[in-house]
Amino acid sequence: MKSPNLFKFATSELSQDAFICWLLSWASPEYTDSSLHKCGIELIGRLFEKHGKELPAKIDKVDVIKQDSNIDVLCIVNEKYAILIEDKTGTKNHSGQLSKYLNEIRSREFDDCNILPIYFKTRDQACYVGVEENGYQVFSRNEFLSVLDFGVELGINSDIFNDFRNHLKDISDKVDSYRTLPIDQWYWHSWEGFYMELKDKLGEGHWDYVSNPTGGFLGFWWHFQGDSACKQYLQLEQSKFCIKIKVNDPEKRKYFRSKWHKKIVDNSEKYGLKLSKPSKFGNGNYMTVSVVNDEYRQVGSDGCIDMQSTVEYLKKAENLLKYVHETA
Repeated sequence: MKSPNLFKFATSELSQDAFICWLLSWASPEYTDSSLHKCGIELIGRLFEKHGKELPAKIDKVDVIKQDSNIDVLCIVNEKYAILIEDKTGTKNHSGQLSKYLNEIRSREFDDCNILPIYFKTRDQACYVGVEENGYQVFSRNEFLSVLDFGVELGINSDIFNDFRNHLKDISDKVDSYRTLPIDQWYWHSWEGFYMELKDKLGEGHWDYVSNPTGGFLGFWWHFQGDSACKQYLQLEQSKFCIKIKVNDPEKRKYFRSKWHKKIVDNSEKYGLKLSKPSKFGNGNYMTVSVVNDEYRQVGSDGCIDMQSTVEYLKKAENLLKYVHETA
């Protein structure tokens, strides 16, 4: 059977955007006898659903272009609908690229209601507010895996397909590793998964990579309070748990640093927390005023994370910070 030309999209290795192009190309009506055709149609249908639209009853033509005006993937359905895909793995949107790509497609012969911008994200990102504000809908790794699992149910037997599906499943397994690995065996992906569940359980928070001279860390920060002169908040630096402040005025940093360190440490025991001063006080916009001495990650008998107990522990720090703020 004739199949889409993979080498039209990929050269020496199969990148994610090339795989997306390849799978979308199978939706073309010339491949109707293939289970890959049905899977390609399923993917297009899911992308339509992200924008609250129904897939056309009949698909007469599918054109897939890679790197059209720097747009990662452009899929044109029935010469009427333009699905523009910004394909992201470990990177995030930047430099106004999303609005630029959308405006490029708007300048062509498409009705605005028939343009479907998709932010295709198979690695994890803490916040998508900027993405959604630009009119894009996020299509996640789990959503893509659901499409590929549908392909498996159809009986797809393709090394290209299976290798890429296994690649995505491997990422998911790594991100979920925090659930089954003892906490002293966690690695980067484990922290990503932990922070994502923690954000859900706490109902707030943001996580991202934070660079520093020692190589950086994956941080999680939340529970901001205070005013424009001094903000107080909580921050996890992987295994390290800090209470921090943000002070813009250099002349007031020493004062606020001393004030909040004393108030927090003086009241910590009543909340069941053991705190100490950091090894070195900083003097920048963001400063650590206290460090939690104990392991904040609560574990079961197997050494693996107990999320409920961990959240309860972190709530103690929230309550402490709330109390010292209200009594300041």
